[in-house]
Amino acid sequence: MASSMCRAWVSRSIKVFSRGISFSARRHLLSEAYSCQDAWQKRLQSPILSNVSLNEFAVQLRDRFEKQKRASVIDVDILVNKMHEMDVSDADYMEDLLYRFRNSEDAVPVRDSIVHAIVRAYIDLGLTDRLLDMMRNKRDYGIFLDSYATNILMDHFIKGDNYADAAKVSYEMMLQEDFSHPITFRLSLLAALKHLLNSNIPDLALQPTSENPEEEEEWVKVKVIQFPYYDDHFDIKDERFLLGKTLYMLGGSVQNNDLLSTSLKVMGLGLYQKFDKGLRLLEEVANSSRKDAIHEEALMIFDESIKNAETRDPDLEEKDFGLRTIDDEVFKLRLTPDGKEEVTKGFEEIADKLRMNNQTSEDSMLPVVESLAVSELPTYEAADMTAQKEMFERWEKERVDLVEAQMKQYMKQQREEEIKQQLKELQEKEELLRYFELRDQIILAKKRAPEIRPPVVDDDETLREKRIKRRKYRHHI
Repeated sequence: MASSMCRAWVSRSIKVFSRGISFSARRHLLSEAYSCQDAWQKRLQSPILSNVSLNEFAVQLRDRFEKQKRASVIDVDILVNKMHEMDVSDADYMEDLLYRFRNSEDAVPVRDSIVHAIVRAYIDLGLTDRLLDMMRNKRDYGIFLDSYATNILMDHFIKGDNYADAAKVSYEMMLQEDFSHPITFRLSLLAALKHLLNSNIPDLALQPTSENPEEEEEWVKVKVIQFPYYDDHFDIKDERFLLGKTLYMLGGSVQNNDLLSTSLKVMGLGLYQKFDKGLRLLEEVANSSRKDAIHEEALMIFDESIKNAETRDPDLEEKDFGLRTIDDEVFKLRLTPDGKEEVTKGFEEIADKLRMNNQTSEDSMLPVVESLAVSELPTYEAADMTAQKEMFERWEKERVDLVEAQMKQYMKQQREEEIKQQLKELQEKEELLRYFELRDQIILAKKRAPEIRPPVVDDDETLREKRIKRRKYRHHI
C-alpha cells in the first residue's frame, strides 16, 4: 500500500511541477513611470555636472589617487553621475577608480547617491553582468543597493525574462536581511520562485574547483594560523543555499497566506539543506488540523533536495590544522550516508501523513505569487515615485553643499599655503635687515674672537728626525 501511495504521489508531483513551469506571458510589473527618468535626468542640468567632461575628470581623479591616495566623496559622486556617458571599453578604468575610492579614507559611509547612479548607468550601458559582479564583491566596491535601485534592477531583469539574474539581486537583499519594502519583497519572491522552477537543482550546486596536481604549492610563514570560520551567511557560495535561504526568509515575510508561507519555508530549508529544521516544520504542519496546509510542489522540491544532497564519509581523516579552509568547514556540514537515509525515511513518513490527512494542495504557487505581485504592485508605485523625486532633490542639495564645502576647504588650504609663504619671505627679510643693523658688532666680535689655528701636521721627514732625537736622548740618559 505504501509503495502504491508513493507511485501515485510521484505521478501527481510531476504533474504539479510541469504545470508550475507553464508560466503566464511575461509582464511589465512596474510601469515605465516608476523609474522617474525625467526627474533623474534633470540633475544633469546642474552646472556641477553639466560643466564636467567625464574623460578629463576621470584622468584628474586618477592622478589625485596616485599622488594623494584619496579623493573626496563629491568627486566620486560627480564621476558616477556622468558615468552613463562613458564608452563600455572604459569600464575597467572607471571600476578601478571605484575600487581605489572604496579602499580610501573617505569611502565610509558609502553614499546612496553614488550607488544609485552606478546602478542606473550600468543598466543604460548594458553592463548588468559587471554590476552583479561588483555587487557581490562588497570588500572591493561596497555597493549596497537602496530599495528603489533594487526594484528598478530586478524589474529590468524580469522584463528581459532573466530570472536568474533577478534572483541574484534578491540574494543581495537576503544578505542584508531586508525585505521590508513591499515592492522589493514581491519582485524578490517572483524572481526567486521563477528561477527555481526554471532551474535544475543539481545545476545550481557549486562546482568543485579542479586542482592541478603538477602545480607547486607555495608555503607562506605566518605568525598565527587562523582557524577557518564559516558564518553560514556572507560566506555562502553555493547558489542552492543562497536561493534556499532567500525563499525561507521570503516565506517568513508573507502575510495572510499560511499555505504560501509554509510552502516557501519548506522549499527554502530543503534547498538550504537544513533538513532537520525542515522536518520539524513539516511535523508541526502534519500535527495541525489545517487543510491545504502545504503545496505539493514544496514537498517535491524538498524531496529532490534530499536526493541531490552530497554526503561525506564520517571516517574520512581530517586535514591538518594549517591546511583547512572554509570549504572544509562547509564539507563537514554535509549529511553522512546514514544521516541521509534517516532524513529520507523521516520525510517519507511525514509526507504520507500529510497526504492521508488531505493537508496538501495540488495548486501551483506561481499563479498565487504572480497575482500577489501584479495586482498589488501598482498600489505602492505612487508613493515610491514621490519618494524618489524628493530623494533626487535632496541629493542635488547635498551635492551643492558638498561642492561649496570643498571649495571652502580648498580656499582655506590655499590661504594657509599663502600665509606660510609670506611668513617665510618675512623671515628671510628680517634676517637680512638684522644683518645690516648688527654689521659693526658682528665685525668687532669677529676681531675679538681668538684665532683658531689648524693643527700642524708634520711631514714624513720631520717625523723621522724627531724619532731619531728621542732615541739619542734616551741613549744618553
